[in-house]
Amino acid sequence: MSSNQLLSVLVTLLVASCAKALDLESAKEQPCFNITKTAVLDLNWVGTLKTLYYPLMSRLDLFSSATNLIQKDPKDISEASVYYDLCVYWNLYSNGTITARGYNGKSREYQTKLIKGMEIFEFAPVVGTGYSGTKYTTLTDNKSFFFTPFCMDGQMSWGIGSTTPTLPEDTIKMVYDHAESLGFKREYFTELRYDRCDIEMIEYSSNDADNAIETTTTGNSGDGGYLIPES
Repeated sequence: MSSNQLLSVLVTLLVASCAKALDLESAKEQPCFNITKTAVLDLNWVGTLKTLYYPLMSRLDLFSSATNLIQKDPKDISEASVYYDLCVYWNLYSNGTITARGYNGKSREYQTKLIKGMEIFEFAPVVGTGYSGTKYTTLTDNKSFFFTPFCMDGQMSWGIGSTTPTLPEDTIKMVYDHAESLGFKREYFTELRYDRCDIEMIEYSSNDADNAIETTTTGNSGDGGYLIPES
């Protein structure tokens, strides 16, 4: 094979790789399982949160959230565009409404319904379907991040809500160790980088959204969960 032919093959393979569509089936890891321990979220800290980033997650969580934000069939979304262009962040409102923003100006509004404080809550789009189910908070430091396994459509995923676009290496290790302790596998771990993102933050009041939060039972104590002690 000549050098020109080899170059042509490499270019073709590169283009094919970049054009690879999202494959949600291959990202499925395991069916939903019972969460027996939740972490206590400091509601005073939660009340100060206006914006959260999404730096670490499982592949299924990333692909599902991206598909729901972009509102296209997964086969029409390239995997590369999700990693390079999603740049998603979440605006939180005091009534339980959350707005995801990213992917060149797209937005999607979600509603939470508390089951047990912020430790267990239902999550779903305000309009339409997809990326909905039950989230559990199982790890937090109550100052920079929380970890939420997510049961949706019979499959379990997980993601991190963080006050910063990146997390320190020791926190990342803690998150990965915790995910593995719950049964998640490292080959399904992934991340979003924000260093290429040009994020224009939306100025808003935490009371802007109109949809009122729905609550069933309330509580602020976990079942011996994974609250990180103060050092």
